[in-house]
Amino acid sequence: MSALRAPRGIHALCLCAVGLGVGLCARPGTAALIVPGVYRLSNHPDGSAAPPGYGLRLDELFDITPEHDRFTFDFDHPDASMLLTYDGTQVHITGMAFGGLDIGDAYHPDPALTSLVLLDFTYTVTTFPFNDDDLLVTTPTNTNSGTIIWLDTGEVINLYDRANMDGFTFRFGDGQGSSGHRGFDGISGWGWLDHHQPGLHIKASDWIFTATPIPGAPVLAMLGAGVLLGCRRRRR
Repeated sequence: MSALRAPRGIHALCLCAVGLGVGLCARPGTAALIVPGVYRLSNHPDGSAAPPGYGLRLDELFDITPEHDRFTFDFDHPDASMLLTYDGTQVHITGMAFGGLDIGDAYHPDPALTSLVLLDFTYTVTTFPFNDDDLLVTTPTNTNSGTIIWLDTGEVINLYDRANMDGFTFRFGDGQGSSGHRGFDGISGWGWLDHHQPGLHIKASDWIFTATPIPGAPVLAMLGAGVLLGCRRRRR
């Protein structure tokens, strides 16, 4: 699956489309208004476990060794294509990434431990912060859910959202006061997750990615969901 490329100079453009197309007007140094549309997702430059770079981390996804097993997933891999769709009420994260057991600056070579994966997760957006333009999900922990499918084995693992001390489970935007998130001056997505069963949270398990709007591409966000529906669900 080929990665989608966003146009250059995106922060200097005013992009408008009909329906679920992107409408984002921003200039360098100003707030990025999050509006309904489709966004291409990439690795965040400040993932604490990088390298390799990643947009999702799910430690102890599989218990491989007596030590703490770190699992990360690369959104910029040549076979990856990760999208986020916002329709005004829901955020849908879907697509394909590559990753697995992180052994330092690379992934473990065993295909049972490193694989292409299909991701599908839906949040209900509940609020905008006061005097800010980021999207926030503030529903209770484990209200929103999704799956990660390990393509080499077909195994399906359930994912659930988790609130942190700030009271939200997911945030999408350019940070408080448009100051950026963890040094990235642009749109990021971040939030915490439980995996396998609700209430089972293992540090670190969270999204941390960057996002670029794709003008006029609402249909593309359904591709990952269509593939997911065709996959056979298995229990771990």
